[in-house]
Amino acid sequence: MAERIVIRFSADQFEWLVVNARGRPLSGLGRGGGEELAGRCRRRQVILLVPGADVLLTRVTLPTRNATGIARALPYAVEDQLAEDVDALHFARGPQDAAGAMPVAVIRRQRLDHYLETLDRLGIRPDRVYAAPLLLPWQENTWSILLEDGKALLRYGHDQGMELETDCLAPIVDRLLREHDAEDMPRLKIWYSGEREPDTGELAMTGCEIDVVPVPETGMALLASALAKNTPFDLLQGAYRQQGVDLLSFRPWRPALVLLALAMLVQLGGMGYQHWLLRGETRALEQEIQTLFRSAFPDAGRLVPGRELVLAKQKLAQLRRQYGQGADPFLSLLYASGEVLRQERGLRLVGMSFKNGVLHLRLKGRDLSQFEELKEKLLQGGADLEVKVLSAVARKDGVDGRIMVRERKSS
Repeated sequence: MAERIVIRFSADQFEWLVVNARGRPLSGLGRGGGEELAGRCRRRQVILLVPGADVLLTRVTLPTRNATGIARALPYAVEDQLAEDVDALHFARGPQDAAGAMPVAVIRRQRLDHYLETLDRLGIRPDRVYAAPLLLPWQENTWSILLEDGKALLRYGHDQGMELETDCLAPIVDRLLREHDAEDMPRLKIWYSGEREPDTGELAMTGCEIDVVPVPETGMALLASALAKNTPFDLLQGAYRQQGVDLLSFRPWRPALVLLALAMLVQLGGMGYQHWLLRGETRALEQEIQTLFRSAFPDAGRLVPGRELVLAKQKLAQLRRQYGQGADPFLSLLYASGEVLRQERGLRLVGMSFKNGVLHLRLKGRDLSQFEELKEKLLQGGADLEVKVLSAVARKDGVDGRIMVRERKSS
């Protein structure tokens, strides 16, 4: 991506300049609305310049080189220079030198969010965000000043600068000079745009040597020329690094993502509600199972939830062993007949009676032969039984029959 576009906000519009990899303009200064700017940004590296009036540029010294420790300590290291709560501010830093000193930029989160979101609505994602004063030319012991549109952009250190009204320039420079530690007074190099050379009388009273130079093209071109040299540190750090590189690309999809999240919440809520209902039904069924088990086996001891089926099978097996041996004629005949009947298809038990040791079964079948087959199976079932087909009448809906079953009398 050899070409870059440098953007800054100007009143109610944008200013931009397209430059090559060396920072030289490829076109004139552009001014206009967002639609035109968006078209210019395609397939170019986007660099946003934040006004110096929005950024505090300073230096701090910290004893640690741990990135996490620096991130935690940084807000409180410059707290005495701030008028706002540190939680409302974004802190970015440059490289730390051998003594632990580092440049720091502080900007209100709300302000930086405004710039990024305004561009985002146009589909523009900045690759870099720089503080504008730090793109002024820098030379040791020389302070750079750009006068443009009634404002002054001042760079008075390698990583220090500000933006102010031109009327305030001389008093501020005078105050900064009194705080200046260097033995020699710095030279003031002033760039100006327009045809009229600025009045530097007040600045001359500071005792500094002054060079006044017209900008070769525009103020933006002067700032962009620094991109080919030593660029300043990027303000997109911490949460904004992630936002500037990744999260902004998802913003066009934000409504769809919100709807998807809501749908997932609704679905999870529905699943939770169904789970709650099923738990209630499960508890009710468990209670009903225990009630039925107790009614069938009142002498059963302590019940373990979930073991009712196993215990019921054990109880039934015990009853089968007990009543399959002739202890009770009715249960013995019922067990012997039931074992055969449950394997029969097409035969349905519709009624039965027991009297004087004889079990009568009323059955419904498909044809007459089924009753003879059932008789043979009962006789061959292993129990010593006497079986007779008492009647078998064919009707429109099938065959109604009666079978008698009793224990065979010993001779």
